[in-house]
Amino acid sequence: MRYRLYIAYSWIFNDFAAQLSQHLIDKLKALLRPSTLSSLQLFQLTRYSGFVLIGITFAKLGIPKEKIGQFESFLWLMGLFSFFWIAGLMNSMLATYPGHTPEGKRKLLFATFSLIVMLSVVAGAVQLATGGSIFGLAYLLFNNAAYVIEYILFLSDRRRQLIVYGISMALIQFALCVVPVYIYGDIQLSIYGLIAVSIIKFLYVVFLLRRHTITRYERARVQELFVASLPLMLSFFVNGSAEYIDGSVVKHYFSMADFSVFRYGSREFPLFTILGATLSMSMIPRVSADLDAGLDAIRRESLRYMHIFFPIAIVSMLCGRWLFSLFFSPQFAMSGHIFAAMMLLTIPRLVFPQTVLTALRENRIILYCAIAEMLVNIVASILLAQCFGLVGVAYGTVVAFIVERILMGTILYIRHGIILTRYLQITPFVTYSIITCISYALSLIF
Repeated sequence: MRYRLYIAYSWIFNDFAAQLSQHLIDKLKALLRPSTLSSLQLFQLTRYSGFVLIGITFAKLGIPKEKIGQFESFLWLMGLFSFFWIAGLMNSMLATYPGHTPEGKRKLLFATFSLIVMLSVVAGAVQLATGGSIFGLAYLLFNNAAYVIEYILFLSDRRRQLIVYGISMALIQFALCVVPVYIYGDIQLSIYGLIAVSIIKFLYVVFLLRRHTITRYERARVQELFVASLPLMLSFFVNGSAEYIDGSVVKHYFSMADFSVFRYGSREFPLFTILGATLSMSMIPRVSADLDAGLDAIRRESLRYMHIFFPIAIVSMLCGRWLFSLFFSPQFAMSGHIFAAMMLLTIPRLVFPQTVLTALRENRIILYCAIAEMLVNIVASILLAQCFGLVGVAYGTVVAFIVERILMGTILYIRHGIILTRYLQITPFVTYSIITCISYALSLIF
């Protein structure tokens, strides 16, 4: 009898152990196999964090703020010449991609690459004409063309390859930017490192184009893509101008050392900007294909992001000054104040009317709202900078961003009858927003 009980209990225990082991294995596989969306987000986060890590290392190496400002000024200037048309082109491509045949999709990707190369040459020529350098032209050409890589891998569902690519490029970029500066102490060498990395990425994109696209230039397709993207390019120029308006205000009213302090603080938390932007872009094809299902997906995913973003924002606000003094140096303590103010952008960033408007092809509406945001940002940043210094520039950005989201949501309701609650869960959003504002007020006191 005891033997039979032993056999029965052994069988039950072994069965339970087998089920538990299988459950753990399944969980491990899920971690090692990220979704298509999360793989793109991890890639973007890796790339963004790489620049933050370079900045931290420069500060820890004791490089003067004025020298760091030169490196940040180069990145800022290169972004100024290309950020808007890259974003507009990619969003337009993603909005039309689901409606193409398999062959049409491959042609569209190559047309996107072709248009990026042509516009990069134009952007490089403009920066040369305005006092730029041949290094700026090289960086714009090679680095911009490489933006196609992440979307080829994303749209072909090559998740692991995308993540490996992101980590590899971040490590190579860190080595080529930091090691020469550490050895020779010349910040100009870090700019050469950026160009070297961009050339490596360009060679890789050529390899991917030959494997995943039809490498045949079609003038009509490129023209069609440019015309479709132009309104979005203009809207992103206006809408994404906040970083460059802020930078211009800081350059005009403050020193180069202050510029590096502001740049470090105004980057926000990379997790927020990257995950929020990639969520918005990845939802465009879903909303385009099925409006109701897409709105439900935005509502569901935005709630999930609230439970992640808001708690991190609250803790970051309260610890901002201390964190910047620890990770950078005490001379960047003011960056912590700016960072805490920029954390207020968490509130409008978790509302996604722009995603729905883009999917509905309301590109002109997006442009008009972006123009309104830019005008508010210019006026608010200048006025608040006079009152609050560097932090006032950050306040101006927050005010402008909130105005734009309110305007977009209102127009979306008037033109399409889509109310805010259709793509946003109000109660948790309002609760988190109130707690975030209180936390910021406390960060000013302590």
